[in-house]
Amino acid sequence: MKNILTLILFTLVTIPSISQNLSLKQLITVRKKNMAEAEEYLTLRNWSFISAESATTDKYGGLSFAYNKSKFNDNAESFIWLYFSDSENYPNRLSIQIHKKEKYNEYITQIKKWGGKIYDSYIEDDVFFKVYQGSTITYIISTSTQKDDFSSSSTIYSFFILENDDFKHTKHNRKESKQ
Repeated sequence: MKNILTLILFTLVTIPSISQNLSLKQLITVRKKNMAEAEEYLTLRNWSFISAESATTDKYGGLSFAYNKSKFNDNAESFIWLYFSDSENYPNRLSIQIHKKEKYNEYITQIKKWGGKIYDSYIEDDVFFKVYQGSTITYIISTSTQKDDFSSSSTIYSFFILENDDFKHTKHNRKESKQ
């Protein structure tokens, strides 16, 4: 009986650490940080740095990270891209790619709790897009599938988080561009 209780306790303690991922609130916190602060924040939470790209006058730069990355290939449980500009006029953007439906549902539920409303939805290049807007933040959510080496497909969810004013200048703002 003691062994069973020990096994149950061990399982309860290790499952959250295996499936740990950032909350939506934490993602928004990371988006607001500068590059150095974001790198330290994510590294402290076991995200692995993958790459960096310099910003130019006409293009955002970026940092990319992976969570629970395989040692044998580029597969990971999640990926984050933090986009930044050299100009203070352009706020940071953040994108996260996840593969777990439970985490997708958690993020959608949180967006709705914070007052996010559907702004638009459409399909482009075999990807389903939903755009939610809150009072200050826009969430562009894409859902697609990807085949692995064995022709099995998996669903990929991506959340692109940016300020409402910044969203106005993206290709995803299809409503205002039609007016």
